[in-house]
Amino acid sequence: MKKPHIVIFTVSLLILVIIIPCLADTFINRKTQEILHGYATSQTKGSETIVHTQEKGRLRLNLAQWQITPDHLGRNNKVIILTLDDHIELEIETQSLVQAIIKAADEGPLFIVFEISTPGGQLDLVQRIGGAITNTDYCRVVAFVRGGKHRGAISGGAVIAIACDKIYMADNSVIGAASLVARSGSGPKEVKKIFGEELGEKLISSWRAHLASMAEQHGRPGILAMAMADRDIEVIEVSEANRRLFIDPANKNPRQDLVHVWSKKGTLLTLTAQDAVKCGIADKVFNSRRDLLRHLQADNAQIVINKDLQNARLELKRAKGQAARIRKSLDLKKQQLEYEQPTAKILKILRSERADLQTLIRLARKYPDLHLSTWPFKIELNSIEAAYDKLKRTTRRRR
Repeated sequence: MKKPHIVIFTVSLLILVIIIPCLADTFINRKTQEILHGYATSQTKGSETIVHTQEKGRLRLNLAQWQITPDHLGRNNKVIILTLDDHIELEIETQSLVQAIIKAADEGPLFIVFEISTPGGQLDLVQRIGGAITNTDYCRVVAFVRGGKHRGAISGGAVIAIACDKIYMADNSVIGAASLVARSGSGPKEVKKIFGEELGEKLISSWRAHLASMAEQHGRPGILAMAMADRDIEVIEVSEANRRLFIDPANKNPRQDLVHVWSKKGTLLTLTAQDAVKCGIADKVFNSRRDLLRHLQADNAQIVINKDLQNARLELKRAKGQAARIRKSLDLKKQQLEYEQPTAKILKILRSERADLQTLIRLARKYPDLHLSTWPFKIELNSIEAAYDKLKRTTRRRR
């Protein structure tokens, strides 16, 4: 029986570490009052972090000894664009994105723009991407939710957007519907139907709390993030003493005036761009990257388009093609061995088969997305090596 797989159109329960953002642009030594301008990186050793400064170049600083002001002084005048434009289902794509986020932040740009249009995907992969964004506390990451093919940040895409410091949305995009779904052999099912009521509720409860925590970390209403993950959560907006509050209807008191019903029981919350801004999940609506960069005062910055994700897709496509060609080649060699051949020719074919199988084993290990098991290749390789050695010994005795 195939093990149920949790995905996030779809998500599991490794809770991401939330770190207070610190862009690290102006550094003032708390003891000596020395002032430096630059940017911190992800590279640390013990209590020290590598910081690139205008005044002294590359330094190792204990950041606890410095007062840090995020004012962009000392940062490079460039913006790095990362794009997530499809399902989140491949290890190679996820790894390329995680590495791209870290690499981009370490280059000290003004900020990173994560352009998102995805229906979600596999839980652990979504969490790794979200974790990389959350842990990039030394460089601001903003989400730009695009419309297009997948309409916006759905499910796992919403989770990744919520992990960002700011969320901007295109006019025709949406965000939300981030429930846990178990993908079994018979298709996607609610986790309670796969794992039972008690365990299913524990999974959903942990996931709700995780989304709420991420949202509140960036000043967004946590209960609205929870409503994206759980169709049993109802949310209304009320006003009280000139304050707007998002609450469960059951908690409304007579002093509070009803403003708006945001989420009804039985539906997962999905927001249009305009509604996302109204309720505080998103920050503003823009219809182009140019307008967004102008708003962020980066219209004169160098724009760097990171292609690591797209390159990873091409690399996997080439690996698939190579594996298919090798397997076809192995079939042909097996057919050749069914006919009587000179000993030298047989040895040559066996050597070629051995090389092909060794390559398949390397491809299987390097690219988990190929879903190739090394075990049958190893068995076949051992058989070929045994046949090769036996034939070599026989040939030597005849001489």
